[in-house]
Amino acid sequence: RRSLCAAVAARPRERPQRGCAAIAAASSAATWPLPCPRAARAMASSERSAKRVKLNKLAAGLRPELVFRELEIDQVQWTSRGDSEKFSAHADSAHNLYVSDTVRILCFARDGTCRPVAGDAEPHHIVPNGAADSLVILRKSDKQKLSRVGPDGSITTILETGRPLYGPDVCQNGDVVHHPSTSRLERRSSMTGELVASIEGGRGKVISFEANSYLASGQDGHVYFSSKTCIYRWNEQERTVECIAGHPKASGRRDGFGTDARFTHLKRPMLARRFAYVRESDNRFCRIDLETFEVSTLHFRGVDPAAIETYGVTPDGRMMFLIFSSPFRIFTAETTDTLESTFCSDMQRVDWTGAQGARTNVELLAGKDRRVFRADGRILEARSAYFRSLLSGGMREAQSAAVGPIDLGEEVEGEALESLLHFLHTDHFEPATPPTRVLQMCDEEVLKLARFVLEVHVLADRFLLPRLARLCEVFLSDFALRVPLAIPLLALVSVSPRRASLASFEAACWGFLEDNWKEIVQNHHAALQELVAQGHPLATELLQASSGLKRNSRALDDDCVHPPAA
Repeated sequence: RRSLCAAVAARPRERPQRGCAAIAAASSAATWPLPCPRAARAMASSERSAKRVKLNKLAAGLRPELVFRELEIDQVQWTSRGDSEKFSAHADSAHNLYVSDTVRILCFARDGTCRPVAGDAEPHHIVPNGAADSLVILRKSDKQKLSRVGPDGSITTILETGRPLYGPDVCQNGDVVHHPSTSRLERRSSMTGELVASIEGGRGKVISFEANSYLASGQDGHVYFSSKTCIYRWNEQERTVECIAGHPKASGRRDGFGTDARFTHLKRPMLARRFAYVRESDNRFCRIDLETFEVSTLHFRGVDPAAIETYGVTPDGRMMFLIFSSPFRIFTAETTDTLESTFCSDMQRVDWTGAQGARTNVELLAGKDRRVFRADGRILEARSAYFRSLLSGGMREAQSAAVGPIDLGEEVEGEALESLLHFLHTDHFEPATPPTRVLQMCDEEVLKLARFVLEVHVLADRFLLPRLARLCEVFLSDFALRVPLAIPLLALVSVSPRRASLASFEAACWGFLEDNWKEIVQNHHAALQELVAQGHPLATELLQASSGLKRNSRALDDDCVHPPAA
């Protein structure tokens, strides 16, 4: 008995389990695993993250789209520009554009009017500056003199040194940053020319970087520059240089976040308030979010990117300009992405109280079976300009809506309308979940799904929903387009009259046909024979291609810029 009591006394006393320990103990005895609250929150977070990734599968294929329009400018004759010289330019916050041919500087206002700024400056290049409105030029001959040009054409020296200033820029406080070598960055005072700060990297150093471009001083106080395959940021306060986008040892063409993105051969970054814009040697233009480091390839409408000579962005980041040299033309575009999701801002405008008189319940009649669809009128008005005009404007459907459903017509397919209403309420559209499941479907199922997506695309055009229309195009080009279906899909979109909104997908189909024409003719010629039997207008073009005739290239846009050959 004494030994048993001694053993009990020596045993450590167990405290009652509480919180996560009690749940963990209970879970070990239970027949199913019961996670602790922290683990449960982590699991829920991961599930939400996975769901978010799944929901954004198609949206990830949307490239930011900028629509350019030509600026009607006064006729200009550039006499000082040599054949090998390129225009240099800078835009200020008032959206005035300064252009130089290395000797003469002209200013183009927002309305296209032109005025001379400086006509007798020594040969130079304009240094684009995203941190200040001042016009800065660098002497071309020896790159040892940096000057500021006033609105009246007066030229004052900012900094003149005995060594070349490679890739210089002017900071907000007036200091000048440049890189005397690809592995050393310097910051010098414009007042005294003395070295204020420097950092050195390269092989064998703690910090490794390579500066192959102009430096660009940002409005956040940091300095940005690029190597061939990545974008760097110099934080002078912390004395660090970090890669914010791309990878120093990997190249390619890929959007993504930070080091997951890929570039091939970068040029100087152009900085605005929130974004950095970069151009590659193969005329790929990208936008980098300076807060999240997300890299997105830009899609330009209205211009040919291969013919762009010079580009830039205003300091406020609201306008991008493009300059073409042969002939001299200027194009501008608002940097607001026309395909960016407006779901959050739209839903914030919804008057849930009903004080503004918006209707809560709206009935829509569609299809040959005259099916009735019900939706929240407040959301319809907030999400679509068409429905906003329909329900609160002067359309005659709005008059009849008070007594019955709104008739959208028998040509509107009910299933397509249901998907459109789901998009308006959730900002989500996926014909198949996940979209990659289409890759395992047979050709007949995919073609049926493609016809449905085209019906949704027709409604998206009618109800003024460009983002939904582009989601349809992304699904068709990235998931539905395959060798057996190339001709049937092209036949579906090559109908008269052709819809301009499908020009990009039509061009993608033709490119796919040209790349896989031999296999299509050998293994899937029945589709071509079917077109001939139907008398489809596409059959003539395809027969010409099969005879070895080169099909004339189609412009993606009627106002696309194609400068004449020299």
